[in-house]
Amino acid sequence: MLPPELLRVRRRSGRINLQLARDEALSLAKTLILVYEEHIGLTRGELREALGSCEELGFDYKLVRGLSVVLEERCDFLSRASVDPVKARKAVFEEAGGRVVATEEERNRVLSTVAFRLGVSVHELDRSLYADLDDEQELAEFFVIEPTDLLKGYNLASTVTLLAHAGHVELTYRGRDEGLVENGEKLGSCDVSASGSLSKMVVEWKPTNLIAYKAVNLESLLDRILSHSWWRLTAQVWFPSKAKKPYVFEATHEDAGEVMGSLPIVERRVADVPIVPEPLPGIRGEIVDVAEEALRLGVTEAEVMRRLEGRGLVDIGGVLISRGKLDEVEEALRDARDMRLGALIAVLRRVGARNPVSLLEAMGYSIDWAPDRKQSVVYRLRKKAV
Repeated sequence: MLPPELLRVRRRSGRINLQLARDEALSLAKTLILVYEEHIGLTRGELREALGSCEELGFDYKLVRGLSVVLEERCDFLSRASVDPVKARKAVFEEAGGRVVATEEERNRVLSTVAFRLGVSVHELDRSLYADLDDEQELAEFFVIEPTDLLKGYNLASTVTLLAHAGHVELTYRGRDEGLVENGEKLGSCDVSASGSLSKMVVEWKPTNLIAYKAVNLESLLDRILSHSWWRLTAQVWFPSKAKKPYVFEATHEDAGEVMGSLPIVERRVADVPIVPEPLPGIRGEIVDVAEEALRLGVTEAEVMRRLEGRGLVDIGGVLISRGKLDEVEEALRDARDMRLGALIAVLRRVGARNPVSLLEAMGYSIDWAPDRKQSVVYRLRKKAV
């Protein structure tokens, strides 16, 4: 189904006609399919920008956007986030809050600091910051379609959209078709009569705001009637939905049957993902970064502190640590011969620190950041953390 505002119709003398996409739109269909293929791995925003340029080719913008709606149903978009975007933004904003960030170099320095704290690369952090936004989702897969099939699918979607605004549909066809009658009964009261080799089915339903519900059953109805060699459809259509009177819409096998059709089914791959029970949230370890735990558990930092009362942990400035673990960390740092950040991170991870940078800062160390972050030099500003 298309957004109603994208329908291309003409009204005259109480009748409404659809402008279906025919052979003259094949070049546009080929172009749009190529655009989708070329944007696999790129963002939805970049795809939309490219589609916008297609509207400048001289085609009706409603046709360009309508065909794009059909093609988007054949796309899989994914959010490429290495870190939860909300957590990433909060960490970056907090880091940038205490300094002036006016240049790209200063921005990269902020991202570098936060990336180390979160255990990801700067690229991964930057990509994650707004990965939850619609335009930042990446086109992971596009299921290609033939241009002629695209036009047929667009025409079917246009017809379904218009008929979703109908209150009365009349179908005449050769022979008998119980499956077609079943489809009609899902739409409303259905009256079927026969005269010689012809059958006539009249479906009545009241105008409703549940347009999408009708569209699902209308697609099945149209798909069924298209299998007949001869048919005629007449409907009373209230379009737009606020129209004061209905318009008459007609379609036959001669003018529409050859240019409408259901799209080829998309066979999406489904991976078997083992279900692993998620442990109940709790506060872990003998070294606790209060801000990090608050984000992980979705509670305030004060609540984290409250939950840790009575465990004998020492607050060394945003990080809580047991006295035994603090002695172990102090000894590991005292014995460290290489004071470059990369080497110290390895040392601290071995003693159980999940966020080494936060722990170093809480213990009174300062980091002189270098372009290669692992080569950054760590200095101690005071002798003992507590």
